[in-house]
Amino acid sequence: MKAAIIKEPGILALEEILDLPEISSYQCRVKNLYASACTGTDQKIIHNKLPWGSSYPAVLGHETIGEVTETGKMVKNLEVGDIALRPVYVYAGTQVNGFNGEFGGFSEYGVITDWKAMEADGILSGKYPAYSKFQMKVPRAWKNNPEAVIFITMKETFSWIKELGPFDGKRVGVIGCGAVGLFYIKFAAMMCASEVVAIARSSRNKELALSRGADAYVELGKGEKPKGQFDVLIDAAGVIESINDFKAWVKPGGTFAFYGLSGNMNANFKAFGSGLNFAFHSPAESDELIHETCIKLVDKAIIDLKDFHSSAMSFDKIVEGFELIEQRKEFKPVFRF
Repeated sequence: MKAAIIKEPGILALEEILDLPEISSYQCRVKNLYASACTGTDQKIIHNKLPWGSSYPAVLGHETIGEVTETGKMVKNLEVGDIALRPVYVYAGTQVNGFNGEFGGFSEYGVITDWKAMEADGILSGKYPAYSKFQMKVPRAWKNNPEAVIFITMKETFSWIKELGPFDGKRVGVIGCGAVGLFYIKFAAMMCASEVVAIARSSRNKELALSRGADAYVELGKGEKPKGQFDVLIDAAGVIESINDFKAWVKPGGTFAFYGLSGNMNANFKAFGSGLNFAFHSPAESDELIHETCIKLVDKAIIDLKDFHSSAMSFDKIVEGFELIEQRKEFKPVFRF
């Protein structure tokens, strides 16, 4: 089977792995259907730019969706034919056939773990991969929809911004107009923000941002700056090291919220003590209510997942896809297995 392997920092390759992933009695083997790039995080992993470092050679990827093809004898909550999120060839922090798991999902086949069955049988947390709580089912009707994999980003952003809100009557700025930023723009508008301002380095996704709910667009590359201050400013691009440059954009007592993962988490935060609020909380995407709510938003056509990715291409072109991301010709491609 084929997998996207980071051989060493900066070198991503599509390689053949001879062995399909083995499964335990509480696991399922899954044939992946689609994958998508988590542009900022995946690029940092490829180039070893995360603050805690990465281990190579490694299987990349955490945005995958696949169909269950085989179940272990102790599995209770999954069946052959189910469609599930985030199958992995190798779980993070482990090694399979010499490959480390840098989320470990970009492979033709993967594994999901029925952690609920394990807990029901008295096998408690810590004895199964924590990541397995993100491996949740979605409707089988989504099988033929490549954009279904974007549901992962949707859940992350929805759970995060729901915790950050409410936004009724507030002026909201969003730094970054990739898929994450576009979701935050959409959700802030849905949550009755008085104004949503998209902020980005270039005009590349300007029309996308405006059509997804932004009321105005600020292009930093042209030297533009927002007019007035924000009640809430969301970093969706990983600019935490520039916190001191952006703090003046937030009203006294307002909130500067960080979602984008920066390669430099040791920035000198002179902004602390400035009277602003700073939000660093994590997404709650494994929450079952969040999961079911997001499924309803998609099934009722309130959110169209097609609106939040760029091209769709064969998994065989994944290396080319990441090259296009680095060239800023793609912002979130979807790959078909």
